[in-house]
Amino acid sequence: MKSSGISLHNISFTYRDGTTALQEVTLNIHRGSFFGITGSNGSGKTTLVQLLNGLIPHHVEGALMGNITIDEINTRHHSVGFISRQVGVVFQNPEWMICNLTVEEEVAFGPKNMKLGEIEDRVHDALEAVGLKEKSHVDPNTLSFGQKQKLAIACVLAMGTPYIVLDEPSAMLDYQSAVHVYELLQKLHAKGKTIITVEHDTDLLFSFADTICILNEGKCIVNDNTQQAFSNHVMLKKMGIKIPRRIER
Repeated sequence: MKSSGISLHNISFTYRDGTTALQEVTLNIHRGSFFGITGSNGSGKTTLVQLLNGLIPHHVEGALMGNITIDEINTRHHSVGFISRQVGVVFQNPEWMICNLTVEEEVAFGPKNMKLGEIEDRVHDALEAVGLKEKSHVDPNTLSFGQKQKLAIACVLAMGTPYIVLDEPSAMLDYQSAVHVYELLQKLHAKGKTIITVEHDTDLLFSFADTICILNEGKCIVNDNTQQAFSNHVMLKKMGIKIPRRIER
């Protein structure tokens, strides 16, 4: 039986300048999970995202050891374009991706480039899922920052990827907007999407994620269910990670 999920086996990565970002990381992200990744600055979170979307090893130079598989497909043997059909990434600043004149054109951009079918249906369903259907003909640059974050999520949804990775989705949002984004992610998760979020705000992770990986100095120190992962308060303080509290909604 085919194993589903993303697996990192004994991954180490050193950048071309000699900086070692990850050391012997072994991690299994099960399909259908809501998986949170956290750690202090410089712990390897951004590098991990670049591994998940194929930028490492295909575009970012450095020495990679170990293997990454997506549903048993080794990412070393496939292009970033192929991987993007499996793993969609929402970057910290959604304004980096805006390059079209209307919201619907922005959402259609990826599926058109990948020559996917049913473009109109994909755009309609994605915008409806994130609550931006009424903004379809609006210039995306006029949206609020929270709406731009939802637009970025819609762009990924239109691609139909089973895995969605978000890199610090709350970093540039106010508290309430961040909670709204996570509530949206929770709904997508309930519909079968695998959500992987790299997040500094442990309150959000504690309230929404079911499994947590804590990175420290390039190593995966903890990989456990959320409650257990955040239970060692002494360790969290030592690593400079905020002790989380559950968000009341």
